[in-house]
Amino acid sequence: MLDRILFLMLSLSSGIMFAQDVEQDILDSDKRDHIESLLKHADEFYKTNLDSALFYINKAKNNIGTYSDTELKAKILLYQSKYLLYKREYDGIIPLLQPNIQNRKLLNDETLGRTYKDIGHAYKQEWIPDSALVNYIKALKCFEKTQNKRDISLTYLALALVYGKIGNTELAESFANKSMNYSTNSKILEMHEKQIKDLKRHSEYDKSLDFSLDIAKIAKERNDLRLLVVAYSDIRNDYFRLQNYEKALEYGEKELALRKQTKFNSLIANNLYFVGNVHLYKGNYKKASDYFDEALLKAPSDSLKLSIYKGLKTAYVNTGNTSKALNFMEQYDALKDSINISRTKTSIAEITSKFNDEQQKQEIKTLSLENEARAEEIANQRLTLFGGLAVSGLLLVLGLLMYRNYRAKQQLSYSQLNFKLLQTQLNPHFMFNALNEINLNLNSENKEETSNHLIAYSKLMRLILEGSDQDFIAVEDDITLISKFLHLQKLVHDNSFEFETIVDKDLDIEMTQIPPMLIQPFVENAILHGVNGVVDGKVEIHYTKNGDDLHILIKDNGKGFNRMDSKSGEQLHQSMGTNIIEQRIKNYKKLYNYIIKIETVSNEGEGTEVRIALPIK
Repeated sequence: MLDRILFLMLSLSSGIMFAQDVEQDILDSDKRDHIESLLKHADEFYKTNLDSALFYINKAKNNIGTYSDTELKAKILLYQSKYLLYKREYDGIIPLLQPNIQNRKLLNDETLGRTYKDIGHAYKQEWIPDSALVNYIKALKCFEKTQNKRDISLTYLALALVYGKIGNTELAESFANKSMNYSTNSKILEMHEKQIKDLKRHSEYDKSLDFSLDIAKIAKERNDLRLLVVAYSDIRNDYFRLQNYEKALEYGEKELALRKQTKFNSLIANNLYFVGNVHLYKGNYKKASDYFDEALLKAPSDSLKLSIYKGLKTAYVNTGNTSKALNFMEQYDALKDSINISRTKTSIAEITSKFNDEQQKQEIKTLSLENEARAEEIANQRLTLFGGLAVSGLLLVLGLLMYRNYRAKQQLSYSQLNFKLLQTQLNPHFMFNALNEINLNLNSENKEETSNHLIAYSKLMRLILEGSDQDFIAVEDDITLISKFLHLQKLVHDNSFEFETIVDKDLDIEMTQIPPMLIQPFVENAILHGVNGVVDGKVEIHYTKNGDDLHILIKDNGKGFNRMDSKSGEQLHQSMGTNIIEQRIKNYKKLYNYIIKIETVSNEGEGTEVRIALPIK
């Protein structure tokens, strides 16, 4: 309070000083530039450190002293006014800016317009609406001469807010629309749109309040207590939205008394919470906590209990009872965690159900396509047979060649179909174990880690299902799929290994495309037959751009294998489905002239490297 009084005294004294005609010297350009620089520094501190802003304002005021420059003195007063606006000390603004009004004929239109605008702000905050409107209109006339769109826009907005508050919504909307027409700043436009919505909403609340008051009168005349309870509830809500907390409290307590009298108790807990909340807004923390305590005993739902716990915590913090505040904060957190766990379980059930439904749809679709392919194959075989019997030897040879070509295409289509089925049935054992591990972790204390596992599972499912209908996917999606796959493999194998995905910075992973699920079998093999059972096991996947090729390296520090060892060869064959991979490589070459090269380097006890070279597509 003492600081505020001192500042007001300094402001008034400086205003009087600026108004006097004691002018000893004329400012030179260097002195003016220095003062302008001090004011610029003040501008930089308004939103971060008001004390620093005031320091530079006072410095500028001391530097100008009694120099002859009415315009610059007026500008310093406006900077002091801006400081008071930020401090919300509105009562000092009007006397501070009186020298500018007295010297208005000596000031330019922009400075005079901002003087009127700041005085208008002060009257608006002190709620003297007529004086606020007069000064805003004077400011608007000055800004219209300067054609400063920003100042015109903000002044129209200020007029809209005052008219909106006094209930003239028609003029309020008109001025708000004019404000938007002059505004060129997107953030200001958003602010204007919000203000217009607030004006309309305020008008709607007024209409709703009038309607509810009429209903209350009718209910009293008919002695319809149930209708009266409903009307009181609507009235207190409307008053609360209009920020008339006294009236909101009055009707909230009327509703509460009537509910207790008539035994209409179904919503009494909500009523008690509302009254307690209004007391909280008004700063009556003891009364607020009393109502919250009573509401808590009757709260029918967890969501209402959460709100009550939060209100009790706030009330006890403000009364200084930290132990009770901490107690209710802990109850709030415990209930919120319980709700989140319940939602997580529901989410897992939904994801599992959705995955099963999608898998069944894919199986049905695949079987249907297989039947169509076989029916078409039988029909074409008959056609070829009859044609061979009917034509000469030359035509027979030609028919056989065409038949072989057709069979090759059918086989290619069938292989592609088999692969898409393989994509949607990614190791059911692994998927079930991953889901089971997530479920076991639900009741653990590390909920964030459980959530991460669930997100990885959901992401992997989505990528597999989306990729099943595509012949090429972005490298970015492949990296995500492999990362989520490794994340879940690590979970299933009790975190017994680490993994790392390394991407060349020159590789455009969004635009570059590769066949889906191409490297997944090799990664799975690196886990199952490489690092499984190895201490400090690690799997690395490198994506590197090499000229016009993309090189992918799958590397593990596992057991390795001797290529002459038949048992190791069988494990590789069974885990990776070598025939399917080789068939896919042939298919991509035939269909897209897309050459895939794979090289495996392994030594027993030294780990394994799988090197894949692909053309950049």
